[in-house]
Amino acid sequence: MQINSQHINYLKSLGITPYQLRNDACMNIYTGAYFLALAFNKWGVTWQAIGAYNAGFKNNEIQNKRRLIYARKINEVYRKIKNNQHQ
Repeated sequence: MQINSQHINYLKSLGITPYQLRNDACMNIYTGAYFLALAFNKWGVTWQAIGAYNAGFKNNEIQNKRRLIYARKINEVYRKIKNNQHQ
């Protein structure tokens, strides 16, 4: 999973290094799921939360636009995968 670099200092305080995130698949997925869960707790299970996973949690116009752009990209990928399963 992609782990936003804005979280690196926080993760280091927990003993999680960038090396672990790149080379330990379980640590990477666990960490990504943790930040996704934080977003779900804040926004509910919504596309806004999906966007926050990538664009961050700040509540301002720039971040809101970034969240929307990312969520649309993920939604497009999701729809393509879903449509291919029904063919």
